[in-house]
Amino acid sequence: MKRLFAAVVLIILASVPARATEWMVCSAGEEASISVLLGAMEVIAVNDIKIEVGQKIWSTKPGEGTPITKGQAFEGAGQILIDVTDENVNAIVAQLRLFLAEEGYSFVKGGTLRVAGEGAWAVSCEGP
Repeated sequence: MKRLFAAVVLIILASVPARATEWMVCSAGEEASISVLLGAMEVIAVNDIKIEVGQKIWSTKPGEGTPITKGQAFEGAGQILIDVTDENVNAIVAQLRLFLAEEGYSFVKGGTLRVAGEGAWAVSCEGP
């Protein structure tokens, strides 16, 4: 009976599709960039974030720069909106506002990145 149960569990796990993650990188040339690790789900799922402005770095990964955390994220109607906060969720550190356009085989993502105290930039994006 235990073998049958184990076999059923393995079959179920093998039939569930894998959920991959991919980086979306939005940049304003060498001036500023934001990299967002997105999970493949029906809704937007932000896993990690890294922001670079000049020599300054902010990251959700410990030890990779000034600590930040994921705020809120929304995707819908041709837009992606992501807020990034400080590690204590006291203040917004950055806001990413993107618009998406698709025509035939062409797909474009672009918008603005604002980093508090640093500036705002028009960005174009690559990735999922």
